[in-house]
Amino acid sequence: MTVSTPASTPPRRVLRRRAGVLAALAAGAALAGGAAPAEQLAEPAGQPFVEAVEVNVVNVDVYVTDRDGRPVLGLGRGDFELFEDGRPMEITNFYAVASGAVAAPAAPPSGSPPAARSSEPETAPPAAGTPATPVSQQLHLVIYVDNQFLRPFNRNKVVDEVRRFLHRKAERGDRVMLATYEKSLHVRHPFTTDHGAVLEELEKIKTHSAFGVQARTERRDVLRRIDTSRDAFEAVTHVDFYAKSLHHDLTQSIDTLKEIVGSLAGLEGRKAVLYVSDGLPMSPAEDLFFLVDQKFSGGTTAQLNAARYRSRNAFNELTARANANRVSFYTIEAAGLTSHGSLSAEYGGRDSSTLDADVLMQQNRREPLLLMAEQTGGLATINTNNFDAAFDAIAQDFRNYYSLGYTPVHAVQGRFHRIEVRVERPGVKVRYRSGYRDKSPATRVNEGTLAALIHGAESNPLGVRVETGRGRPTAKGHYQVPLMVHVPFDSLALLPQGEVHRGSLLVSVAVVDDQGRLSPLHQQQVPIEVPDGEVAEARRHDFIYEVELLMRGGQQFVGVGVRDDFAGGASFVRRPVEIGT
Repeated sequence: MTVSTPASTPPRRVLRRRAGVLAALAAGAALAGGAAPAEQLAEPAGQPFVEAVEVNVVNVDVYVTDRDGRPVLGLGRGDFELFEDGRPMEITNFYAVASGAVAAPAAPPSGSPPAARSSEPETAPPAAGTPATPVSQQLHLVIYVDNQFLRPFNRNKVVDEVRRFLHRKAERGDRVMLATYEKSLHVRHPFTTDHGAVLEELEKIKTHSAFGVQARTERRDVLRRIDTSRDAFEAVTHVDFYAKSLHHDLTQSIDTLKEIVGSLAGLEGRKAVLYVSDGLPMSPAEDLFFLVDQKFSGGTTAQLNAARYRSRNAFNELTARANANRVSFYTIEAAGLTSHGSLSAEYGGRDSSTLDADVLMQQNRREPLLLMAEQTGGLATINTNNFDAAFDAIAQDFRNYYSLGYTPVHAVQGRFHRIEVRVERPGVKVRYRSGYRDKSPATRVNEGTLAALIHGAESNPLGVRVETGRGRPTAKGHYQVPLMVHVPFDSLALLPQGEVHRGSLLVSVAVVDDQGRLSPLHQQQVPIEVPDGEVAEARRHDFIYEVELLMRGGQQFVGVGVRDDFAGGASFVRRPVEIGT
C-alpha cells in the first residue's frame, strides 16, 4: 500500500489534505489480520502537547451457578468483590438480570459507602411496559460457522440444532448475525431482530462447501507418506510441508475471528460469538511429528519441529481482544462424541502409536475451543452429542447473569489487566472473563470503523460527510475512485502555537462489497495547520481529506472513522458506492 500526504500546505490550500492511491483497498481482498495501521505521517515538529482524558467503564459479566449448574439469583452488589491486578475495585455499575429482566439497574452515587451484603435484589423489577433491559445489556449474538475446519455432515447436524435454538430460545429483541468462513469471511446476514431471516440463511449454508473432508484426506495422505519414508528426515519433510499449510489456514481463521471481535467493539451491550467447528489445532501437525518420533527413534527430535507452529499466543491475543470488547465465546465441537478406535481403523489398524497420535490430534483440536470459552467467560461444548443440553446452558447464560462495572485508575498503556471476581457464598461456581487489554485510540478508531461498516453502528458527533467521485477504469476491471472526507472545522479542536493553529485527525478507511468481503483497514494520521489570520474563515468551511481507492466494480460500502486527537471525539460513518455503472 502506498500512501503519501504533503508535509506542509500553502496558506490558501489550508482546507484540504491529499493522500495517495490505496491500492490494497479493493473489496474482496483478504482480511487483514490485526488491522495494523498503514504507513502513518510523522507528527509535525513542535506539535503542542495535548492529552485527551477518556474515562472508560469496564463491564464484567458474571455467571453464578450452584453445584448442579443452575443459576444463583437474587444476589446484590454487596455479595460481590471485584479485583483488577489484585487490587480491589469499587463496583460503580451493577445489574442483576434474571430471566432476561433487570432487577437492579441503579448505581450508587459517587463516594457512597459500600452496599451491605444482601441476598435480595437491590431494586424491584422494571414496571410493566418498560424495556426488559437497557441498551447496555442488550444482546448481540454472532453465529460463526467455520467451514474451513468443518465436515459437511457435522456442520449440518449442528446447524439444525442452532436453528431450533434460535426458534425456541432467542428473545424478540436479541440482535443476531450470521457469518461463515471459507478461506475468507462472508457475512451471510447482518445483525437483525428478524430471526426468521437468519433461520432462512442458516438453512442455505447447509449446501455450502466445507473443507474438513479435504483436511482429513490430506492428513491420511501424510500418514501414508510417513509409513513409506526411508528415514526420519524424509518423514519430517512430509509432515513439515503439511504443518505449514495447516498453520497458514489456522492463522487466517484466527485473524478473521480477531476482525469480527474487533468490529463488535463499537456496539453497545453484551456480545457473544457462537463458534461452530470440528476444532482448531493449537499446534498444527503436532500429532504427526509425534508419530514420526515413535516410528523412527522413540525420542522427541521431530516434535521439536512442532514448536515452530504452536499458536497459543495467537489464541491468547484473540481472547484478549474479545475480553477488551466484552465478547464471550460459546464454542461448539460439531464432531460430537468420537471414538479413538474408529479413527485408527480407517488407517488399516496400525499399531498403538497411531492411536496415540489420534488421541493427541483430538486433544490438540479441543484445546483452543476450551481456551476461547474459559478465558472469555463463555462455555465450551466438546465430546458430546447432547447438543440440546448445551444450547439450554447457553440460553441460561444469556438470560441470567450479573453485570459489574468499574472505572480503572490506570492510564491506557496497552497492558493486559487480570480480573478476579469473588462471591461470598458457599458451594457456588463463578464464571467471568479473565481480564482485558487496554486499547489505544488507534485501535478504537479501527474498531469503530469496522462496526459502522459491517454492522451499521454509525455515530457522527463531528458532522463528517463522505463523498465519492466517478471511478476511472484501470487494468483488470478495477476502478480508481476518489474519496473525500469532509470534517467541519467548527467541530475540531485547533490549538494556537506560534503563528498557526494546529489540529490532528486520525482517519481510518475500509471497504466491504455486497458479498460481505472486507478489504484491509487503512489508517492515516493527518496533521492540520491553519495560519492565525485564517482561523475565523476556516471555521465556516470543512477540512477535506482526499484519498483514492482502487476498487472492483459493483455495489460496495465505504466505512470511515475520524478521531479528533486533541478533543478525543470521534465519528464513524458508512456510505454505499456503486462502481462502474
